[in-house]
This record gives sequence, structure tokens and C-alpha cells, in this order.
Amino acid sequence: HRHPFHWFTCYTGKSLEIIPIGTTRVKIGSDRYVWTKPSSFMRNLVVGTKYIDHCGKLIIENTSTSLKATLDFKQNGYWGPTNVVSGIVQDGNGDTLTKLEGKWDDSLAQALDGDHLHILWRCAPFPKNTMDYYGFTSFTFTLNEIVGDMSQKLPPTDSRLRTDIRALENGDLDKAEAEKLRIEEAQRDRRRRGQDRQPRWFKKVGDEWEYAGGYWEARAKGWKGESIAPLW
Repeated sequence: HRHPFHWFTCYTGKSLEIIPIGTTRVKIGSDRYVWTKPSSFMRNLVVGTKYIDHCGKLIIENTSTSLKATLDFKQNGYWGPTNVVSGIVQDGNGDTLTKLEGKWDDSLAQALDGDHLHILWRCAPFPKNTMDYYGFTSFTFTLNEIVGDMSQKLPPTDSRLRTDIRALENGDLDKAEAEKLRIEEAQRDRRRRGQDRQPRWFKKVGDEWEYAGGYWEARAKGWKGESIAPLW
């Protein structure tokens, strides 16, 4: 179960560094994977065109097989290619099984030999109107949508149900802005009174968040009998 995304930021004057905290864990079949994320940077905050840069190592380990992939996100320079990623896959003895190379905004490939690559992942084409919507991908466009019977499965605190999000999705920008301000002030007021909402299905262990159980059971009951305090 993936932990809630947690991070802290560091402002360097020209850039904003976003440093992820903790480890992500996912179980797929009998395989269990853990990984840590590299830092992300928002560049040119003061002057120039703003852009996102990812730097550092992404280490993914299959704890069931002891296989480990280490990906190195290279820092962009003034010259040469940008967004470069290189890496290796190792077995439990530390022996290199294969090498990886690519760009995090384009594709990632397995190096078969000096002249041949096997494409493992390639970025899907962007929608034609992406520049009118903040450079969103086709996947990002769908994140706030509520379709079919989805509304019956979402918990009352799901962010897709926020009144400002719904207004924004419906194109009512004035209402979205007003609702956003109202929700933020309500959050600040609860914090001042020591009544800030606490996580329900996750618990913090050290610097990491772990799934505490109960979410899927509550969803199977349609959230009936659940006392869930509103967040907005």
C-alpha cells in the first residue's frame, strides 16, 4: 500500500527543491517493491522560463527476489541533452544484469548491446490542446473527473469531491476561487483550535506513513456507518 505523498521544500534563491520523504511500497502479485524518489526542482523562479528538473537517484528494490534497479536522474546543464536518466539492474549478489538509459520525459530503454536498445517505456503523445491546460497529459486531464459509478465508491473526503474542484471542472472560475479561499480558511481555523483532521486509514511510523487498514472494508459497505468528519 502506497503511503500518502510527503515532502519538504528548500528555497535556494533561484530554484525551489522538493525533497520527498519516506519509502513507497507496492505489492504486485507475490512481488513486493520498495523505492525512494529523487528530488524535484522548479528552476528559474525569478528570471527566465520556469521548468521542472528531477535530480538524484531512484532506487527500486524487489524485496521478494532481491533484484534492484538504480536510476540516476542527471542534472541538466547549459549544453547537451536534457532530462537524461541512466541506470543498472542488479541481482542479490550485486552483479549487473542489464543497463538502462533514456530521458524521463521521453522514453526508457534496456541496452541489449553497443548498438541495440529495447524500449521499455515511451511517453504517450500529449493532447493537441495541452498548452491551453497547463501542459497536462491525457492522464492528468482525467484525475478530477467523476464518471460512471465512481461517485458511489469515493470516500466523502476524496479531493475530487471538493467544491472548488467541482466548480473548476465545470468552468466556474469565480466560484472555484471563492470556495478555495473558504476551504483554506476553515483548515486554518481548525488548526488554530487544535481540531485539525487526523489521517484515518494511514498511520505515521517514524518518518513514513503505513496503511492502517479499514479503507477497503468501509468502501465495500458504501461508507455506511462511517463517521468521517468533513474537510470542506
